[in-house]
Amino acid sequence: MLKAVIATKHKKAPLIAPALKPLGYNVVTTSLFDTDTLGMFTNEVQRDCSAQTAALIKAQQACELTGEQCGLGSEGSFGGGPYPGLMNWDEEVICFYDKHTDIAIYGHAGGPFSPSSLTINSETNVESIIAACQRFKEQNWILDDTQTLYKGLSFEGLVALFKEKAPKAGIITPDLRAMYSGQRQAIIRLAAEDLARRLASKCPQCQCANFVAKQLTKGLLCELCSMPTQQVKSTTSLCDSCGYNHIEANEKHVADATYCQFCNP
Repeated sequence: MLKAVIATKHKKAPLIAPALKPLGYNVVTTSLFDTDTLGMFTNEVQRDCSAQTAALIKAQQACELTGEQCGLGSEGSFGGGPYPGLMNWDEEVICFYDKHTDIAIYGHAGGPFSPSSLTINSETNVESIIAACQRFKEQNWILDDTQTLYKGLSFEGLVALFKEKAPKAGIITPDLRAMYSGQRQAIIRLAAEDLARRLASKCPQCQCANFVAKQLTKGLLCELCSMPTQQVKSTTSLCDSCGYNHIEANEKHVADATYCQFCNP
């Protein structure tokens, strides 16, 4: 099997490996690159680049420092999403980098993220923590008492530490590092599946990977009035290497009138 090295401190290899194994890749971890230098969720180090750029740097460093051909980098971002301000959103990107071809391919996935923060004040007690945190069984926590950050706390550990320190100010936040967040792990797995799909999709002309739909053409005609809608009319698969493209029409020849701005404004 071809080795794919992931630069991570947060135990992401087991989350990504199952998706890439059928393609012949053995995902292994390197700790030679300190990924925290690119940013930390606690803002002890702020990320000054996009998530995709950070993932690429990690993958490139994995190759550079180990001498392997294929590197992987993973990065997550929180906030935004389809319902900004109403729902927290986790967006994950995984980069596959081949140093021989200098080609990077990205897998993406996103989803809602439920655990939230709890501000500590003089009225905060154990019952407050139970109400806010106990239902998230696969989530660990960070307690910031304004003096020290206590990271990687299980729910039981969080409660015990709160009783011991009895802080009157500070904040309790989800520990967003991958090995401490079950919801984030699920989305990383989905991003790995998307990456595997892209690696397996070969261009019929040059056999390079990532021959997937990259352009959407809207304008599928309404079934009742024949006016164009915002529904997808066709998709275009593009090859990043040779430029070959293939247009595939929507299997549906007309759009449901429900989506027509004229029939259903």
